[in-house]
Amino acid sequence: MDELLEGTRAVTRLLGTMGGEAVSAIPEPVAVPVTRMLESLQQLVELAPPLVAEFDVLVEELHAQRLTVQALQAELSAFDHQMELIEQALAPLQSWTHQWSRLRQSLIRTPHADAPQPGLPES
Repeated sequence: MDELLEGTRAVTRLLGTMGGEAVSAIPEPVAVPVTRMLESLQQLVELAPPLVAEFDVLVEELHAQRLTVQALQAELSAFDHQMELIEQALAPLQSWTHQWSRLRQSLIRTPHADAPQPGLPES
């Protein structure tokens, strides 16, 4: 990109030098547009360095955002691992509570409670 800018600047300077000498030899109606074209080209070249700087900033910002995403991915991976360990630690407690619930239900049930009551239809 820098080589392109330097080449464009060199061409602009050369055209400006030649244009200044040649404009006096060109008829007036043609000289004005040529002068305007050379001035526009010079302004375009002067705008190029900020464009290069803006491009550099854009690329640096993109890189910083990618680093942020990578850091977030690492944090999420660590959090997922922690949740997996907690889930594994809670699995025996879950099994124990289910066993406790079955034991409790078996203690609550009595043979008398399971027998049909007289006068009530069986379900």
